Amino acid sequence: MNKFTLHLMGASSMALLLSGCSMFLTDHSDDYQKEKPVVSALEMPAGSAASSDALVIPNENNIANLEGITPYTTPRAPFVFYPMVAIGVEEQDNAMALTVPANLTQSKRIVVDFLTALHGDGTSIASQTDDLIISVPFDFHPQGWWASLWSDITRIHPAQTAFSFHFTELEGKTLVAVQFRDEQEGAEPGNWMSPVQNNDAYSVAVRLWGTMGRQLDQSSAYLSNRGDASSFPIWVDHHGLFAIHLGENVSQANLDAKLSSAGIYIMPGEAKLLAPVPPEDVARIGDVIDLTLPLVDKEQTKSLKTIRRDLDDVSWEQREYPYKISHQKAGDFLVIDVSSMESPEVVSYHLVQRFVN
Repeated sequence: MNKFTLHLMGASSMALLLSGCSMFLTDHSDDYQKEKPVVSALEMPAGSAASSDALVIPNENNIANLEGITPYTTPRAPFVFYPMVAIGVEEQDNAMALTVPANLTQSKRIVVDFLTALHGDGTSIASQTDDLIISVPFDFHPQGWWASLWSDITRIHPAQTAFSFHFTELEGKTLVAVQFRDEQEGAEPGNWMSPVQNNDAYSVAVRLWGTMGRQLDQSSAYLSNRGDASSFPIWVDHHGLFAIHLGENVSQANLDAKLSSAGIYIMPGEAKLLAPVPPEDVARIGDVIDLTLPLVDKEQTKSLKTIRRDLDDVSWEQREYPYKISHQKAGDFLVIDVSSMESPEVVSYHLVQRFVN
């Protein structure tokens, strides 16, 4: 017997062995589908109550509908707001000045922690002295792979944003001057400017304002003045957005009075909307507006009209915003929805400043 025949017989024997169970033995794997349940009558003693096989659902009467199919909504925790210490803000020509009710050391520590959280892994500070902190450039708009490759080829990299914090201690308080500048690889950095000139820098400055107010309220060094801090109406959540603390069980009359004193108007209609301007001055899609044409004298375009198709060119002051009253353990809060805006922190900051100034 040659080697080929031996291998053939071995393979045939193995195949026969593997299939032997199904060839010579009956497959009982589906027998359970043909089985009939064994039913036996329950013999009850004479005079006993009849048994009933019924499904008992607790609080069945409180369930609205058991048959309708509704989409599942993921439950979310309610918004939680944290009190802030009153920190003065002044927008100067080339800086945004924060008057912090804390000493220089504590103010610097809060700024350092803020930059570390903003930057993430790695070093967030480029240089530091006794009264000055300069951050590393932040990339708020990371490039994709193709854009990054093109920047490497052309050696033209996008500008990144660096921040400067100058500290001046004055009578138990610290004046923190916040500035920013654009830095680009292979080019000289620009001049230091006020964060108001850039949306990303402005958002960071506003976030720092909220972080400082919250951190100082929580610090043990400020517990002696906590009574004064609680009177500050602006509170902040963990997203950096602000709300107005209205007090306990606020009535509609109290809400109207607070909005009126802040120069905020409630829009007519069923929807809960408010705006920083009267209803007739609010910009809406579909409004008839003047048509502005480039290289054409304004006198010649007075009679040209068009319909507003979007709100991209409308400032935050001319818009309307949804609002709600959030009931928290600490009281009632006026929450203004600014999620549709490009820089929600900045718009939220502008709106709540109306209740302070």
